[in-house]
Amino acid sequence: MSYVAFQYAEALFSLSVEEQQLSAVEEAFRQFLDAKDADVTKFLNHPKVTKEQKKEVLKSVVNNTLFLHFLYVLIDKVRMDHVEDCYQEFTTILHNQNKIMEVQVYSQKALTSEELSNLKVSIGKKHNRTVTIENVVDAKILGGLRIEYDGHVLDQTINNYLHELKNNLSK
Repeated sequence: MSYVAFQYAEALFSLSVEEQQLSAVEEAFRQFLDAKDADVTKFLNHPKVTKEQKKEVLKSVVNNTLFLHFLYVLIDKVRMDHVEDCYQEFTTILHNQNKIMEVQVYSQKALTSEELSNLKVSIGKKHNRTVTIENVVDAKILGGLRIEYDGHVLDQTINNYLHELKNNLSK
């Protein structure tokens, strides 16, 4: 992520809180990105399409005024290529504010709902946050779990154990 994206996201977040539109802006942002495809991206970044034309098209499809004005600023400053990064930063700020932690758990097979629930409780207690877990199935994992959150990796897979054992034996 870039610092530019963070600055824009922080400004949008602050205005959303001030205007009491946080959930509406987040929803509008998510809907915009869900609808945005390669053609829309090409249109919004095309140098021969005027800023006014881009704004007119967005005005007809974006229903949240605050978010629409945010997109106008990105267009005016020629920063539309940062819109996805802005969303990532915006959700990070939102999750930090609401004490929500996103966790990815990699395993050989899908974890049961009970296992996921136990992980949520355990990680949530340790970090004093509400946890959302995405279970990623990776057939390359021989056994165990790899847990990733907030830039940290806890790798307790058999693959990692064997890799470390091999490195230690080769020294």
